[in-house]
Amino acid sequence: MILDTEFLGNLIEQKPAAKQKAGELDATSAPTRVPAMVTWELYYGVSKAPEPKRHTLKDGYEKLLQSFPVVEMDAKLARKAGTLRGRHARSDSLTNLDGADSMVAATALSVDEPVVSNDEDFADVDGLPVETY
Repeated sequence: MILDTEFLGNLIEQKPAAKQKAGELDATSAPTRVPAMVTWELYYGVSKAPEPKRHTLKDGYEKLLQSFPVVEMDAKLARKAGTLRGRHARSDSLTNLDGADSMVAATALSVDEPVVSNDEDFADVDGLPVETY
């Protein structure tokens, strides 16, 4: 399972549906991983948060990220993500993917695992299973 930024953010915020999904994932033997791009997105959010919240978020994400292996970005993933983003950008019917979402989708497709997210931007990615919560 590839964990998306939105899911990890909801875990930090203690949202019941995300906590329940995390429990379900823990009960399976399926691998759970975080794309390096998700780490980038989380820290972007941390750095723009107001000072008191910044430290709480950073501490929470540090602890959470230690629980999961990271799927590093490489040239192969970058090519796949760029291709996905371009295909979606030129389409009149597909949801537009930003750079981060295209990298998360490319990561999931490359390891043949679903993305855990409620982000509707992933719905139009051909061949990408999405686990919502």
